[in-house]
Amino acid sequence: MRRPVRVPGYVYSCIALFLGIIVGGLAPGFLSPVVSGTALLLRIMLRLVPILILATLGPAVANLLRRGLAGRFAGAVILWIMVTSTCAGLYGAAISLLIFRIPLTGTRGAWSEVHEIISAFSQSAAPSLPLIAIGVSIIVGVCGLKSDRLYAILSSVECLIASLGKRIGRVMTILIFFLGITTGVKFGAEHGIGHYLEMTLYTAILCLGWFIIYLVVAVKLFAKWPLGKVLTCYVVPTATFAAVTCSSLITLPVNLAKAKEVGVRNEVADFVIPCGSVINHNASALMYVATAPFVIHHIFGLPISGTTMVFAWPAIVLFSIAAPGLPAGMGTGLWGATLFASMLGLHDPLRADFVATWIALSAGLPDMVRTAVSATSDGFTAIFFDSTFERFFAPGRAAVSPTATTERV
Repeated sequence: MRRPVRVPGYVYSCIALFLGIIVGGLAPGFLSPVVSGTALLLRIMLRLVPILILATLGPAVANLLRRGLAGRFAGAVILWIMVTSTCAGLYGAAISLLIFRIPLTGTRGAWSEVHEIISAFSQSAAPSLPLIAIGVSIIVGVCGLKSDRLYAILSSVECLIASLGKRIGRVMTILIFFLGITTGVKFGAEHGIGHYLEMTLYTAILCLGWFIIYLVVAVKLFAKWPLGKVLTCYVVPTATFAAVTCSSLITLPVNLAKAKEVGVRNEVADFVIPCGSVINHNASALMYVATAPFVIHHIFGLPISGTTMVFAWPAIVLFSIAAPGLPAGMGTGLWGATLFASMLGLHDPLRADFVATWIALSAGLPDMVRTAVSATSDGFTAIFFDSTFERFFAPGRAAVSPTATTERV
């Protein structure tokens, strides 16, 4: 007897989002209480963002420091991930500024704009709390390097957040439906679906560009591996599985198996790919920087400049490295929307509408694309380091034990 086919979660998310947009567009007056309730829920979630940052970024910083000191190989892998994520964010900012013809500075000049951003943060404590949380998280993570007891606490918090992510995933379809209603009421059914399809195409174009750059540089230029074999034997099955599951962690077994099938040695794959599945979300770093001009300028018609992008870019990249395992962009996406809303000085109800639209447009199909690119980037990283393996483990130099290194991943 054949087992019933399990419908992937992203299918429910897409159906819920489209249905919510249509229903909201057809009955905006009747569903206005739903919009108000969703806005209230988002405001509560926004208040929890600093706590979420502390609970995820602190353990991640401690893990990065501890693994980075385990050996030259581990340190080089982590440095590569941090550099490529930073470059991905810069790539997203540059391309989006070109697409939407965003000026590098506002009409008042760069210094005046910097002063306005700082003033927006200083008007109240709430907008600046995410940035304060990042600073505190870094300090706590550094302390976790020296204190085993603190590190154990941070690891427990990390496990708790992972468990929370699974529970949130069970009700995510309902939340996506409510966010779809909000988008439909705000823009109407036709414009709401139009914006979502535009966002999907926008994500696909930017992520495909980054995928090609990463593939050519890491695999062809430096590693000098044949692209045909990598694409057919590794990329196609891994990217497909990652897109269907929308999770780099769930894709991990497939990612490992396919990377080894194309020739990546066990010592490299068993460290690089598990580590990357946790901290290498370069497609998210790319898109949550690039999403800002799309939502702010294209949808809401608000002014934004390159100065604002430059201010937000490193913060979003840093948080993407410690992105919690929450689906539909409720981790980096939620915080990225909060950060830009704060930098622009938005206040409710516009602030809540802005965050709701950002998250709704990031779910479903765009999330599939981001996950596929991030997951295959882990394999490209493994291929690159496989080609430089002997530099780290030359005769007479102690090798890092893959089992010991990935125990906490």
